[in-house]
Amino acid sequence: MWDTALSTMWSLGRFTHLKDFFPAAQQLGFERFELNHGINSHMLNGVDLGRLNIVSMHEPCPADISTKTLRARNWLVSSPDPENRQQGVHAVQRSIDLAQELGVSVLVMHPGRVDVDAKMERDLWDLFEAGQAQTPAYAELKERLVAARAAQAGANLEAVHQSLTELAEYAGRAGIRLGLENRYHFLDIPLLDEMESLLELTNDGRIGFWYDTGHGQTLDNLGFIPHTEWLRRYADRMLGVHLHDIRGLKDHFAAGLGEMDWDMVTAHLPDDIVRTCEFRAHNTPEQVVAAMELLATKGCVTRLD
Repeated sequence: MWDTALSTMWSLGRFTHLKDFFPAAQQLGFERFELNHGINSHMLNGVDLGRLNIVSMHEPCPADISTKTLRARNWLVSSPDPENRQQGVHAVQRSIDLAQELGVSVLVMHPGRVDVDAKMERDLWDLFEAGQAQTPAYAELKERLVAARAAQAGANLEAVHQSLTELAEYAGRAGIRLGLENRYHFLDIPLLDEMESLLELTNDGRIGFWYDTGHGQTLDNLGFIPHTEWLRRYADRMLGVHLHDIRGLKDHFAAGLGEMDWDMVTAHLPDDIVRTCEFRAHNTPEQVVAAMELLATKGCVTRLD
């Protein structure tokens, strides 16, 4: 058995019923789990969560309003519109309520986005995937994207600060810490310096850093933030980690199937954090087992038996 959780992400598209995921994961050596933001109340029906060791949750869970819908309506904690922002806060509060019910102490949280047309970012990704990352066209588009984000970020960050102040108080009463995740998209919040401003909203541990390996490498590959900077600056505030591999801009591969520098990752992980493997369903059981053996060899996870 491993000292590491497996996210229910692996269940989505692999099992017809969520209840079938847990015994399959246990056969692979997992006795700890994370409920992710693809799980809704209907999927939880018939699952005796009280018999499972749920060590973390990823909001929104239950995702009765999906992440896609929340983003489309801008019902996010980053929305400058007060009513939209409050909808985003309520979505996180529902997750906090479930976490408290299950005795989960850490909730992984996405702190929203900057309201800039995402087409520029999609176009930048297209250039990267076409092998054009070193071209003048890529550099020019990247510069325009950075400028557009900077021009709008203030309003969205002000909303995030207000939302997190409210949520830290709500979560604190429930005995739950909020883990702010480094994000996959450049337009998402927070970037490197923004993370510091969010972590400084409290000084009592209610808000911490949730490190995502694939996200860190994605923004590095795109030329925005060196991966190691997240770890150099925020390892001492880390609550947990999502472990997964990456190929270019495609992530959530089982460890060993991509380009991740696992020695670098392992060197920066504190001992007392929550470790979660966040693998998509396309990773086979054999690949999951091989990933755990690799991570154990690197010293990133520990075998319990």
